[in-house]
Parts: sequence; C-alpha cells; structure tokens
Amino acid sequence: MISAAQIKYIRSLQLKKYRDFHQAFVAEGEKIVGELLMSSLIVDTVCSLPSWMESHGHLIGKGIEPIVVSEKELRRISGQKNPGRVLAVGKKPLVAETGSESPGNIALLLDGLQDPGNLGTILRTADWFGIGEVFCSPGSADVYNPKVIQASMGSFIRVRVNCTPLPELLDKMDRNRTIYGACPGGENLFSASVSLPAALVIGNESRGISAGVDKRIHHRLSIPPAGQPAVEQGPESLNAAMAAGIMIAWLRHGKQGS
Repeated sequence: MISAAQIKYIRSLQLKKYRDFHQAFVAEGEKIVGELLMSSLIVDTVCSLPSWMESHGHLIGKGIEPIVVSEKELRRISGQKNPGRVLAVGKKPLVAETGSESPGNIALLLDGLQDPGNLGTILRTADWFGIGEVFCSPGSADVYNPKVIQASMGSFIRVRVNCTPLPELLDKMDRNRTIYGACPGGENLFSASVSLPAALVIGNESRGISAGVDKRIHHRLSIPPAGQPAVEQGPESLNAAMAAGIMIAWLRHGKQGS
C-alpha cells in the first residue's frame, strides 16, 4: 500500500526543484522501467499494478521498495494522462560537470535546447548512432524531466549528458576537430563533405546558436527542403530533433572529405 507521504514525494518529482533537492527522478512505462532496473543506476521504489508485479517482480533487486498500487493510485502519482502499469523512482548518478574533452569521433553539443521532447528524441537518436555522451549548455532542458525520459525511451540511461559552458568546452576540444553548426542559410548539408573527428552544435529552437558558440563554428550547415526554392505551403522549418537526427546520420555515413 502506498502512503500519502509517498504519493506527495513522487508527485513532487515532476518539478525540477524537487528533482534537484532529492537528486531523484521518475521513470514510467514497462520498457523504460525494465531497462532502468537492469542498469547500474540506483532505483529506490517501484510502484506497479498487481499484474506487472506478478510477471516482472523478479526484476526488482535488493534495496528497492516494491509497492503494489491500484489504477486510481497509479494515476495519482503518474505524470501521464494514460499511465502504464509501472512507475519507478531512481537516483540521479554522480557525474563530472564537464565530461570528456575528447568524446570520440562525434561530439554532440546542444546550445540552449529548451523543449524536453526534443532533448529526449535527440538522446534516443544519439544512442542509435552510438554517441555515448551529449553536452548541454547551462539552462537547457533538464535530462531528468519526465518528458525527456519518456521521449528518450530509455536512452537517457545509456547516453551521458553533461551540462557545461559550450564555448569553453569547444576551446578545450581536440584542435583537429571540425566544428559544424546547424544554421539557416548555411551550406547545403547534402553537398558538403564530412571531416572527422567532428563536433555538431544544435541551437535553441527559436534563437538558434548563441553568439559565443557561433564564432567558434568552422562550417555552418543547413538542410534544404525538397525542391529549390523552399516548397510553398510546406513546413516553415524542421524542429531541432529532426535536424539533429539528419545531421548525425550525415556525420556517420556521409562522404568523407579528402
């Protein structure tokens, strides 16, 4: 049985100030909770309907409190309109603030990204393409926002997110790393050659890349619509997650420059 205090605590984790205070977060859904329980992250509590506990209770390790709840109780603690059968409370991992200065062939930098859905989708894309570390500027969307966790479909567990000032980070990165930026009016992505190792900067949804980061970019790239000029009555632009996905795929599989 779940107590009133536990309900209040879990509900509070929908807000960043309480996630920061308790250093905890909420994950929902069978796939995400299943991956969380099999990961190295610490899980405090699992709240589930009886049917989930009967078939998946063996996943709950020592030190984790299992709580069987009713559908009504699950709706009270869930942040979703239509909650699944299970919810878990996890502890944020302790990680370095600045991360690696040589994060592999492709470094992904998110400059002021605000939309949690975009961040979660980008983490899922990074995971798909084998990028294990993402850098976010201070003030970006919180990786432990429930909407980020949901959109990432478990990738937040595998992709390390570091919050750090991006201009300083770019200055410290390998000197032979090519820095690309997603910029309207930039070079046509599909006619450009890939130069690795690389850093890819995705800017804020409305303001784009900040001035301090922009002056450190070597090549500005854009994704043209089908047909030139832009298709009439088409979308105004791609959102940040779509643009990031296309550009990451280009970095992974595009034509290498000589």
